[in-house]
Amino acid sequence: MAKDMNSPKASLKKEQAAQTEKSRKAEQDDYLEEALEETFPASDPIAPGEVKKDHAK
Repeated sequence: MAKDMNSPKASLKKEQAAQTEKSRKAEQDDYLEEALEETFPASDPIAPGEVKKDHAK
């Protein structure tokens, strides 16, 4: 008995597998985004502030 690859059940399993993969990627993206935000908070601009020039000798 041959399996029908276009059957609704096969299609549903394929869609569920695709959704699981998307969920994993989205979860990883969320984790990386949160880690980046913790490392470089948006409220803390990366700027040197007042730069002192001590070139006189």
